[in-house]
Formats: sequence, structure tokens, C-alpha cells
Amino acid sequence: MRPRLIALDMDGTMLDGEGRLTPRLKAAFTAAQDLGVRIVAATGRMYPSAMMHLGEAGIKSASIFYNGALIRDTEDGRTIYERRVGKDLTAGILSFFRERGWYIHAYSDDKLIVVDDSDERCRYYEKLSGQKAVAYGEKFWDSGLDSSKLLGISFDGDEFMRMGREVREAFGGSIYQATTWGAFLEMVHPSVNKANALERVCRYYGVPREEAAAIGDGINDIEMIKWAGTGIAMGNSKDAVKAAADIIAPPNTEEGAARIIERLIAS
Repeated sequence: MRPRLIALDMDGTMLDGEGRLTPRLKAAFTAAQDLGVRIVAATGRMYPSAMMHLGEAGIKSASIFYNGALIRDTEDGRTIYERRVGKDLTAGILSFFRERGWYIHAYSDDKLIVVDDSDERCRYYEKLSGQKAVAYGEKFWDSGLDSSKLLGISFDGDEFMRMGREVREAFGGSIYQATTWGAFLEMVHPSVNKANALERVCRYYGVPREEAAAIGDGINDIEMIKWAGTGIAMGNSKDAVKAAADIIAPPNTEEGAARIIERLIAS
């Protein structure tokens, strides 16, 4: 059965190995939407960073940002759902990272907010996201932010593992955390994940779960892949992601997303 809605992660799924949309994928999106199938982005990226690609992709449906903390219409910019971390919890997480000397940045009002924009981790993320950070200096720690998402970064494998473990021990169920890119620790409100966001989008459009498909490659895609009527893991996924899926697509370096969408809409 052809799905009525297809949700896709971006990095490692929608985007190829060079971080680009291929002509074949854009054509698959157009063909699907012409048949009445809704294409929905489901990404951990901040809204402005994702929209650099979604406009080019021609996606016309409400999409999921900040790992599910924000659902926004891609055409008129209207916010359909938003769930921030909260000022108190944001302050607690910032204090926790400050005490340990770990890097962290925050997303608030679609801005990337950091202590120091000359930090190599900030510059790496700016290049990856295509967004310029706003440097607050030391006032960052006590700025009263209510963040959509917080992101810790470490390129040291041992420190990254310790970061994830200690955040789990300290905050437990008060946040939802996910690891991406082998160096990013994403932290959002505990009710936020891509599956819950996809459920909201499906309800918004009146699409039953059984008629939704979800495609992803990351650990933070597992809930979404399990929730959808048809769950699809990319060939470049880790084993845990593949184990959650009904179908394994080719990797993103081999037009995997385009090929699986072509298959879905031809059914």
C-alpha cells in the first residue's frame, strides 16, 4: 500500500555523503507530492539550518525540527507545535556542563547561542549547519535562556562517553537525550522525540499510523522508525537502527532515500 505520508531524517538519510540533495531525490519528492503523498522532514537540525535544504527540496508539508521540539509549516513558517526545555532545566544543564568544563551550546528563538564563537567545536558546528553562532560570552551561563535544544560536543571519545553517562545519571528522565555524529549529545524536553512529533504531524493531517512511513539512519530515528506503519533504516545505519526497521534501504551514498521513495510510491 502506498503511504500517505513519508517522514525522513536529513543528515545521513535525505542528504548524500557530501551533505547535498541529489536531483534524483528532488524528483522523487516531486513525484510523491504530485500523487498526494506528504513528504515531511524529521531532523535534529535547527529550523534555519534545515530550511537551507528544505526550500530546495520543495517540501510543502509541516516538518519536524530540533529532534521534535518544533513542528513548523515549511511554506508559511507557522508554528504548529513547540516544546522547550524550560528555563530552570536549561540553567541546570548549563551549570552542569560549566562545572565540568565541557562544551555546550543552546538553541533559543532559532538562534545558535554559545559562549565563544572562536571555539573549534563551535566553528565545526557552524560549518556543518551553515549557521553563524551568537556569542554571549560569560553571560551565557546565567542568561535565563529557555532552549529548544541543548547540544554538548566532544571530539574525545572517552570524554564523550563520560558526558553521556554523567548526564543520564544526573538528569535521568527529566530530559530526552540522543547521541549523533559520534560527538554530539542532544538534550531536549523528556516528552520530545521524533516519534511523538511524527504522531502529531500525522494527526494534524489525518493520516493513520499504518499509512505513514519513516526513514532514518541515526539512533535518534529509532522511535520514529518503530512508530511508523512502515519503518525504514538506511543502509549506512548502525545495527540497532536496522533492527528497528521493516525495510533496509541502500545507503545515502547510493541514492538510498530516492530509491526507497520511488519504490513506496510505485506500490
